[in-house]
Amino acid sequence: MSPTAETILQLSRRDFLGRSATGLGAAALASLLGREAGAGQTSALSHAVAKAKRVIWLFQSGAPSQMDLFDYKPRLTEFHKQELPDSIRMGQRLTGMTSGQKNFP
Repeated sequence: MSPTAETILQLSRRDFLGRSATGLGAAALASLLGREAGAGQTSALSHAVAKAKRVIWLFQSGAPSQMDLFDYKPRLTEFHKQELPDSIRMGQRLTGMTSGQKNFP
């Protein structure tokens, strides 16, 4: 296996996204600086108004995945197989899936 392929396989998701974001930021900065450098030059404007024929819409909510946010709670082991208190349930089922259960651990 080539050294480049080994490096790619060893990259974590977080490293990949971090390096990609840096590259995209550098490309955006270069395009912005390129516009300012050429601002003094006049270019021939088109006589027709440009119309978009297709649009790619990217919706990105911006939250990390649930695997990145997993938070181990060691105190939960104390409550394993204990009955759910009535102060929480208030005499009713929490979901429809518990209808066949005898207890609510």
